[in-house]
Amino acid sequence: VGAVTKQTLFPPLMPAGRPFRVSNASRSSRKGIVASTLQELISKTLDAFLISAGIITLVLEEDGTIVDTEEFFQSLDDNTHFMVLEKGQKWTQ
Repeated sequence: VGAVTKQTLFPPLMPAGRPFRVSNASRSSRKGIVASTLQELISKTLDAFLISAGIITLVLEEDGTIVDTEEFFQSLDDNTHFMVLEKGQKWTQ
């Protein structure tokens, strides 16, 4: 009697969502957002802040460092605080 081996291929697992804090440029509004990728964070930030232009820059709230690569995003700690800058806005301390 031969044995039958069944191999099931699973799609790659998405990284678990991580919590982040995002504020607007004036720091008058802050939102908690859970995301697993930089693109997901950007998309959810656009929705949370009702930004329709779609042209934003995410920076670290503490020093204005631009977060524009997935590798850098993945190196950041949970609960990192970001600031969303719309076109023409600049980070200020």
